[in-house]
Amino acid sequence: MLRDLRRNAGLTQEGLAEAAGLAARSIRDLERGRRQRPQRRTVELLVSALGLADADAAALLAAGRSGRHGGPLADGGVPGSGLLDRRSQLAVLEHAAGEARAGRGAVVLVRASAGMGKTSLVNAWAAAERSRGIRVVRGSGGELEQDFAFSVLRQLAEPLLARAGRAGRERLLSGPAELASHALRVAGAGEGGGLSAEASLGVLHSLYWLMVHVTDDGPVALVVDDAHWADGPSVRWLEYLTRRLRDLPLLLVLAARPDSETQAEPLLEQIAAQPDCLTVGLPALGADSVTRLVRASLGQGTEPRFAAACAEATQGNPLLLRELLRTLADNGVRPVGAQAHLVEEFRGRILADTVVKRLTGQPEPTRRLVEALAVLGNGADWHLAAELAELGEAQAREHGRRLQRIGVLAPGEVARFEHPLVRAAIAETVVGPVELAAGHARAAELLRREGAADDLVAAHLLLAEPSGEAWRVDALRQAARATRGRGAPEITAAYLRRALREPMTGKERGPLLLELGEDELQLDIGAARHHLTQASAALTDPYSRAQAAYLLANALFLGHEHADAVEVLARAVEDLRHADDGTGTAREVSWFLQAQMLLIGYDQLSTLPAARRLASRLWDHKLAGDTPGECAVLAALAASAASAEVTNSLLDRALRGGLAAMDQSQMLVSLAGMAYLTTDRLDDAAARFDQIADIGARWGIFLMVSSAMIWRLRVQARRGRQLALTPDFGHPAATSGEGLEPRARLALMAQVGESLIERCDPAAAARVLTPDADTDRAGWLWQGPVVLARSRLYAGRGNPAAALTVLLEYGTQEKRTQVANLAGAPWRSQAARLHLALGQRTDALQLATEELELAHRWGTERVIGLASCCLGVVMGGSEGEALLREAVAMLERSPARLELARAQYELGAALSRKGEADQGRQVLTQALDLAETCGSVLLAGRVRRMLAELGVRPKAAPAVVPSLSLTEHRVVELVGAGHSDRQVAQALLLTPQDVTGMLERVGRTLGVTSRTELVRLAGAGHAR
Repeated sequence: MLRDLRRNAGLTQEGLAEAAGLAARSIRDLERGRRQRPQRRTVELLVSALGLADADAAALLAAGRSGRHGGPLADGGVPGSGLLDRRSQLAVLEHAAGEARAGRGAVVLVRASAGMGKTSLVNAWAAAERSRGIRVVRGSGGELEQDFAFSVLRQLAEPLLARAGRAGRERLLSGPAELASHALRVAGAGEGGGLSAEASLGVLHSLYWLMVHVTDDGPVALVVDDAHWADGPSVRWLEYLTRRLRDLPLLLVLAARPDSETQAEPLLEQIAAQPDCLTVGLPALGADSVTRLVRASLGQGTEPRFAAACAEATQGNPLLLRELLRTLADNGVRPVGAQAHLVEEFRGRILADTVVKRLTGQPEPTRRLVEALAVLGNGADWHLAAELAELGEAQAREHGRRLQRIGVLAPGEVARFEHPLVRAAIAETVVGPVELAAGHARAAELLRREGAADDLVAAHLLLAEPSGEAWRVDALRQAARATRGRGAPEITAAYLRRALREPMTGKERGPLLLELGEDELQLDIGAARHHLTQASAALTDPYSRAQAAYLLANALFLGHEHADAVEVLARAVEDLRHADDGTGTAREVSWFLQAQMLLIGYDQLSTLPAARRLASRLWDHKLAGDTPGECAVLAALAASAASAEVTNSLLDRALRGGLAAMDQSQMLVSLAGMAYLTTDRLDDAAARFDQIADIGARWGIFLMVSSAMIWRLRVQARRGRQLALTPDFGHPAATSGEGLEPRARLALMAQVGESLIERCDPAAAARVLTPDADTDRAGWLWQGPVVLARSRLYAGRGNPAAALTVLLEYGTQEKRTQVANLAGAPWRSQAARLHLALGQRTDALQLATEELELAHRWGTERVIGLASCCLGVVMGGSEGEALLREAVAMLERSPARLELARAQYELGAALSRKGEADQGRQVLTQALDLAETCGSVLLAGRVRRMLAELGVRPKAAPAVVPSLSLTEHRVVELVGAGHSDRQVAQALLLTPQDVTGMLERVGRTLGVTSRTELVRLAGAGHAR
């Protein structure tokens, strides 16, 4: 047993000897069994040197007393080991470990009530497992450590990083694992505020990649005891990990109480629900096992009736049985049937009363020490416990040994309670809530004086009553700053909420409310709005008020309260106008607020007039884009520009300083990309979206990565390519609660609907384009493409009247707010064709003429070509033919290949009707080739029928390309570009196994049997 424990600690025999102050020969003799009965002091030295947990320490001490050594035993093992009746549970753990060694990750959740032997079971398995080639690292939740961000994670990860050495540590934290250094507080990661709020959301993903890198060196088992008391961020990461470890050589073992009602419980339930999670329960000890334990404690003459009474009194709980037997022995009870009735008398005194009784007879310093330890929790420094108990450190250690002898503390140099229930009993019965809160207050002050970590001080303040001492607020805010940006916003907010409970002036509350509101934007929009509103009223500094307004407007925008958001920003801008001190700072901050007003105002037709008035005023400033604030305004103004030329000029000036000059505002970057789409600068648009994707991949933010994929899809659609898309986005994160950004989801809905219409699958398109709440709440700019797709769907299903109604309702909204920009949804041309189909030529001619005028005002070949084609169809005759020829010429100069094919179709049909069959056939043949290249089955079918009417037998139609999800398309695209599975996984926030599985599914779907062929298809574009 000693050999296994030494190896697990990473020590040689000589290293252990040096650490324990023993001779190396003594260590060798103990490991080889040559010294059968080492002295207790020797074993205690070994326990301290190895840093053993409670159960391991107890087992080693027991082995020292009995002269036995070796691994732990089950079912027939040493009485009191806690492993009786646990053979099947050990088998589950051993099987899962075998799976992990074979590269098939799994989770084992050991769930049992307190005292059932969870820790003993896991310890026994871990001790045996280390010799089988799997690295085991341990962590444990603590009742007093639930507010230490990533406390359990650090217990698991730090030993792995320490053993890797400097070079190995750099490798483990490289690439997508880089952000993990912030959660782990690795040197060089920076202190509080090291990451933006957006980046902190990617810490979980980064920590997953840390584990991927760790398992590159061999199988690993992560063991977490008392997981129900683990801190929230760590459990959130563990849940994240369980959904991604299936094909990693990684085993996760969690031991927790069921129905614990702690903050970890909901996430533990989610972990238990994972298909790869094996849940292990611990049954009550059987009658034979209880009898053996009674005999071991009270004598071989134990009678069945007495043993049965013990089993009934403790319900087979090993911990309670041990405490009962200790109490019976202390009271001289003999294990005979005649004294079985005494068991019932002692039943109500198991654990809590027995602990209290044992402490009652101890000296006052011993009681003061145990109260101090109840405040500080397991692992407390002896000198701190001594000071809190008003003792010298040597005295405290001596009284600690006294507590060990009576079973309150576990053996070893580290101050640990024998069991969490023992501490709970002392906290509830011996100390009491008032004294406990006062103890936490004193502990916080002592820790602060000693320069302890901010979160350690704050954790005690969370449990102390308010006092009005100024340093407390400072300490809690400092702890929040240290935690902020580490991926644990709930802990940060908890510190600040506690700080608000301290008495303070309104002037002091303002900055605190501002900090809290900003942190709550990641957690609870309603709470953030409430606290930011309070902050705005309490703050006296105009720049702080401006920051509060900026954040509050974001919260209101996310809550679809656009008008209120615009009003808040308008007040802040006016406030800054009175605060200008000549340095230009107020003006620069004001530019950012006004840019935000424009972006929010443009998003809804109800706030569009106010945004338009603001834009008019901003145009008068003729900003050059010399500062970041001016660049933000120019980018926002691009959304309202009347022509493509002006839009391009604004964007080029806004972006000339790069993304950093825009304060990394992803809203502005997305806006720039979308604006470039409208001006047909598709390469520039793609570059913007690629930047968003790269930042999202580096930060691990799914919303950014998924949105960038959807915007890139729109670029392809603008080029005319119709991907064979399934309605499902196809990314695991999209179905696991993370979801898509609502506006991006609406854009995807429109593109998938259009794809299905072009592929002649109206039934599937109808399912995709069904209206929902997100459609109604989204801004008009995002609704437009969905409206156009729905109208096409109705028309294609033979209901032109319904198709027209949808468009006219949308158009009425635009006209009411005087929208005259084709950057949104060019609905007039589509409505004009429907009017024509319904025999309403006058209405059709009016709308088609309007759109051509607007198109020339906008100025891109694409919109002019589309409008010219529509008007040409409506007018007919020679004038119509001329317009159609103009449309084809315009679209040939644009990137819109599918629109060109449609115009060629209309021109070819017009020429054929005119009697110019040869020229018509030539144009139609061009249209057919282009339609098939773009992937439009619908248009190609129309062209084929027209050619057949002209006596032309076209070449056979290509086979219909099977549909893939957008994620699968992107995976194949990246693989075709030469990326490895791991590189693709990092780019798309997948696991390497996700990528491998997707490629296998895509291969089966496309009928491809080799990766080489799949890469070839991807490069040729046939898989898309």
